[in-house]
Amino acid sequence: MPESSGRTPMRGPPGILWGFAPLIVYAVFAGSSVEQAKIALLAALVAAVVAGCHDLPKGRVMAWANLAIFGLPLAALGLFGQAWIISWMNVLVYAGLAAVAFGSVLARHPFTLQYAREMVPKEIQEHPGFLTANRFMTLAWGAVFAINLGLSSAAVMGPPGYKGPIVLLTFLVLAAGIAFTLWYPSHVRKRKGAAGDRGGPGQR
Repeated sequence: MPESSGRTPMRGPPGILWGFAPLIVYAVFAGSSVEQAKIALLAALVAAVVAGCHDLPKGRVMAWANLAIFGLPLAALGLFGQAWIISWMNVLVYAGLAAVAFGSVLARHPFTLQYAREMVPKEIQEHPGFLTANRFMTLAWGAVFAINLGLSSAAVMGPPGYKGPIVLLTFLVLAAGIAFTLWYPSHVRKRKGAAGDRGGPGQR
């Protein structure tokens, strides 16, 4: 039975995972001093360009969002000396990512759809089930970013001793989002396959 006849497969892992490379690079290099922050932001910006070399020309919103999320704070810190950005950087990053995720759903163009369409046959790309699956995945990432936005805000405004554990918790939440992204496409395929088997000729 061809995939286009009622089934809505999603293949993984999605290329969207490359979009989180700048965030991971920033976290590795981030520090409390101005120089450390500049190095971390510059490294993240370079990662955004490298990871997005194929996505930027295609106009993918996450690739361009990464340039803005890390490029604008670097300019504000390096050119205008806005040192307050160092403490609030994680808040700004997750606020920007959450805005991209939820904004793309509201605009009826979930950002994961830009990646997923390259992983399925053309006849599947406008299938309602395929679009629903991508809305769900984008909303899931929006939830991840919103949770980490709240945690990052608490790390800045809460007692200093809590900052380390809270930052670690944000990485665990992000890891859960990545695990979900790796698992969800195969789950959709299996669910659609099971539905197709139940409706097959051998069923009464």
